[in-house]
Amino acid sequence: MKLISVSPLRVNRRPRVLRSGIHLAVLFSLLCLLPGPSWAGDAVVTASQAGAGVPGPTGADLQDWLQRISRAAKERSYSGTFVVQSGGRIVTSTIDHYVEPGSMLERVETLDGERRIMVCHNDQTRTILPDARLIVVEDLHADFSFPRMLKAPHADVSAFYTMKREGHERCAGYVCDITRIKPNDDLRYGYRLWTERGSGLLVKAQTLDAQGKVLDQVAFTQLNLNPKPRPNLVTQALQGTEGYQVEHMRASPTSARAQGWTLAKPVPGFESVGTYQRRLVLRGKPVEVTQWLFSDGLASVSLFAGPTTDSQRQGASLHMGDTNALLDRKGSWSVIVVGAVPDKTLHLFADSLTRLH
Repeated sequence: MKLISVSPLRVNRRPRVLRSGIHLAVLFSLLCLLPGPSWAGDAVVTASQAGAGVPGPTGADLQDWLQRISRAAKERSYSGTFVVQSGGRIVTSTIDHYVEPGSMLERVETLDGERRIMVCHNDQTRTILPDARLIVVEDLHADFSFPRMLKAPHADVSAFYTMKREGHERCAGYVCDITRIKPNDDLRYGYRLWTERGSGLLVKAQTLDAQGKVLDQVAFTQLNLNPKPRPNLVTQALQGTEGYQVEHMRASPTSARAQGWTLAKPVPGFESVGTYQRRLVLRGKPVEVTQWLFSDGLASVSLFAGPTTDSQRQGASLHMGDTNALLDRKGSWSVIVVGAVPDKTLHLFADSLTRLH
């Protein structure tokens, strides 16, 4: 799960790479702020590799195993505390996830920095920002966050990744199997995953670059696989929010072609998994933004297109941990390509994105 916190902006004389968390509204605001800013924070998270490799898993094994992880994250109840380490930042959060027949409740709250509470009830997500006295409501539940793993259930992950067993070790008090997932090309990152042996729940995950260096890590430090049900989870989170401003993030399903976009050349392994028209308010003005989402099953890339500004600097990039972003321009349109993939992949998407009319 990416927990985003934006550092204060500072301006330098020479253009530099931007370092920041990726937040949709902030990214489009940056189109007006470029050129020249730089973001603080640049660190590497290190971890030890445990266990000896056990060869033999097949592509079908990888697909079935990832499906098991996803089912465990969606279909069983759990609660705990997890820590995200990315781009020099460490953020601790609590999570409560409860599943009952016909209903799913989830509450995630940050314990560091600005307080942020995200409450999901089936397909509706509320993000509560007490410091800003703001509640953001979205009717599409993003199903890509930790401890979920498989982003496109029907993607042929085995065509672009291979898996290797690396033994087992205790994590958050549970015996976990360690699995290394290696990409077959340079368009995606690798992963090392710790899964609880009995349930298959993802307990710890690392994203690795081509040299095996850890780009970011998320891990439970405390985990309960048999929590007591809390049916009042949503109402408790909303207590004390009287008088808060409520903003609705509108996301209407559409198609890339209907919005006038296509890819001149597909990026290997990445398939379209959805297109949405979003209405944002930036600097007090409503803005219509198109989001085109791609995934290879594990990695995901989003293309955002909106009205351009004269101050946009083409080719600027942002980095935080494994998440990268590229700002581009297509005629009168500003384009931002964002994803937990190498820069090369973002450039392939940006170069291929074409305006139909």
